[in-house]
Amino acid sequence: MKLHYLGHSSFLIESKKGYRIVIDPYHLKVNKKYPEVSAEIVLITHEHPDHNGYWLIKPVKFQDKEIQPKTLKRTTNFVSSFEIKTSTNDLIEFIAIPSFHDKFEGKKLGPNTIWTFYVDGIKITHCGDLGHLLKEQDLKIIGTTDILIAPISGGDYTINFKEFLILMDQLKSIVSIPVHYKTKYTPWISDSLDVVDFPAIEKLDDYVLNLFTIPPIPKIYLFTEDIWDKIPEKI
Repeated sequence: MKLHYLGHSSFLIESKKGYRIVIDPYHLKVNKKYPEVSAEIVLITHEHPDHNGYWLIKPVKFQDKEIQPKTLKRTTNFVSSFEIKTSTNDLIEFIAIPSFHDKFEGKKLGPNTIWTFYVDGIKITHCGDLGHLLKEQDLKIIGTTDILIAPISGGDYTINFKEFLILMDQLKSIVSIPVHYKTKYTPWISDSLDVVDFPAIEKLDDYVLNLFTIPPIPKIYLFTEDIWDKIPEKI
């Protein structure tokens, strides 16, 4: 599996067989043009313009066919499950867990969705713009995860880095990726990657993280601000 970082909170996930999933494409608020990306599944965590640009995603060409992207959003206040069959005949279950963008049950910044699913046998949990620590019932639904992607903005936007560490411990994540941090492209966010402090940190030098197996020890992987400038215009 390959994790392509597309900036802010957005990723392209590419399986060994080649099917593609995009999470949270941005179209406003981020001072960088979103790359031209093709995928067959698009996950949206919430309806803010730096997360919901699903129409930007291009169709996938597979065996002389053009596959239009299918966008998944949570439309109820309950845990939802979506089963999608990919172009490679893989059946993926996407679980959407209700949460909030703030610590006031969404009264300030609205609802948020946590997505959890498997690709190539590796469990991925993307927290969107999670604004609070998880309740016991949410932790039971998610269980443990191999890859955790969660924000560290702090301030009024999302959880901060200390809460990110709590989430890591609760979900027993091995690969943990902080996102939604302050950069020259997102100057309105409170906290930058400077707040990150952990015994095992790897600063990546490319926008693609290859994960064919899960590392033996928990580690935080940093897509630094310099990586943003390495993201190609078309992927």
